Amino acid sequence: MEQKSNKTIVLECYRKIIRDLDLSLVDSYVSENYIQHSPIVKDGKEGLLEMLAFLKTLPKPAEQGPSPVMRVIADGDLVAAHLDIKFMGQRVAVIDLFRLADGKIAEHWDAGQTLTDEDEDRVTMTNGTTVIDETADANMSKSLISDFFKNVFEKGDAANNYLAADYAEHNTANRLLSKMDSTIKVHRIIGEGNFVVAHCECITSGKTFAQIHIFRVDVNKITEHWSVEQEVPEVMAHGNGMF
Repeated sequence: MEQKSNKTIVLECYRKIIRDLDLSLVDSYVSENYIQHSPIVKDGKEGLLEMLAFLKTLPKPAEQGPSPVMRVIADGDLVAAHLDIKFMGQRVAVIDLFRLADGKIAEHWDAGQTLTDEDEDRVTMTNGTTVIDETADANMSKSLISDFFKNVFEKGDAANNYLAADYAEHNTANRLLSKMDSTIKVHRIIGEGNFVVAHCECITSGKTFAQIHIFRVDVNKITEHWSVEQEVPEVMAHGNGMF
């Protein structure tokens, strides 16, 4: 039997467990040593099951809408997914990051940001390019983004050196280049083809935020950028932190 890719496992988990809420499948997709970083969900598999049981109590939509998964990027044991969801009366852009081990989800990070009224009309936080150019060199794409954070945010180089002339910014509420006075620590970078995901810790105005960025690269320039930003709460449902 052909082994499933990590991306396929994550997408199946979204469909069968998150969408259909089939809790009987959790053991098949989630590791016994599952580590949770989402601040409002308790740690471990039991915490995940508790959250899923709560979701089952919520009213179901009258009809099944389109998939909320906008783009998925995989690199080694890590998979990132960009979602456009409706939850508790709000429309939210979410980026999930998963680590897989032995064919199961072993660790999860996320951050989410409510779409603004402007975004409700144009969905700018989640629309745009979805197809990954698999012919692009992922290592070169990741190197560009690593250099961008290091040279622009640490050394003060001009950001325009890294941006394409037709650069498209999708997060109108928290533009990447509005964070120039912030301290940003990059915790992990993953890439597939011309798409790169950066999981960052941002300290600005005395507050700490979890940021997850998605970049599209073309001809060694950043051409498109999506992101979500969520403040790190003082109290979480676990002791694992958001990073």
